[in-house]
Amino acid sequence: MNKFYKGMLAGAALLVAPFTQAAVIEWSYTVTIEWTGANFTNGGANANAIQNDTLISWGNAAGDHTDPTQNAANSRSGLEISDSPANGFVFTNDMTPSPTNTITHYNNAISNVYDTLTVATLLATLNLTPVNPAGPAAPEFTTNFQVRFIETPNTAPCGFPVDTVCDDIFVLEFGALNTAFEYDGVMYFASIVELSGNLTALPNATCAAAGAANGCLGFTTPERAFTPAQFGFLITTRPVNVPEPAMLGMFGLGLLGLRAFGRRRLAKK
Repeated sequence: MNKFYKGMLAGAALLVAPFTQAAVIEWSYTVTIEWTGANFTNGGANANAIQNDTLISWGNAAGDHTDPTQNAANSRSGLEISDSPANGFVFTNDMTPSPTNTITHYNNAISNVYDTLTVATLLATLNLTPVNPAGPAAPEFTTNFQVRFIETPNTAPCGFPVDTVCDDIFVLEFGALNTAFEYDGVMYFASIVELSGNLTALPNATCAAAGAANGCLGFTTPERAFTPAQFGFLITTRPVNVPEPAMLGMFGLGLLGLRAFGRRRLAKK
């Protein structure tokens, strides 16, 4: 983790450290993300699309989205999920994020004869179970996220800030920074953070090119480059109120659309 994120997390920890210790000290978690839908230009008739739980890919039917050496007529691009499901343990008010899933954009030059991705939908599922003190699992929670994607032509002008002519655009649309939930009468707040530093606020022109509102979060990827977005999450007993610009690295996905719940631990019954 780079120095920026270490410093940012240390600062955020100051917001949490003085708070009263939560009833649940440690949780086990499982976070699963999967692709559930994809739309392509021109209806996708010539996308040679692959869509399953972990991969959306398009381009030449015989191409390999992980091979950046293929020419445009023979290649494929893709969005691939790894480390799903992610399992582990997270401590309440520990500001070291627990790692979860990764989405990687494999960007290869694609001939304009192929239809390309425009929108993808993502289903996220969270399971939480207290382990210290032990208790019954919280209800399973799911929510959908949307990816806006633009496979740009490799010709200028691009119409938005770029590193190369022209970077492809990935935008992830999601909910609130912090989401509250109640367990055994105690309020908790859960936030997902992005650990790689690749997912940031994009310039307004880039957001507009992707059909997204100003201030959208995402990344741009040059041709023949692979860009991962690595996620982690935190559980705290107060909202993680991190102001801009630190929020750009500490942003929450509103942990999977959690809603308040008040399920009492069966161990106390």
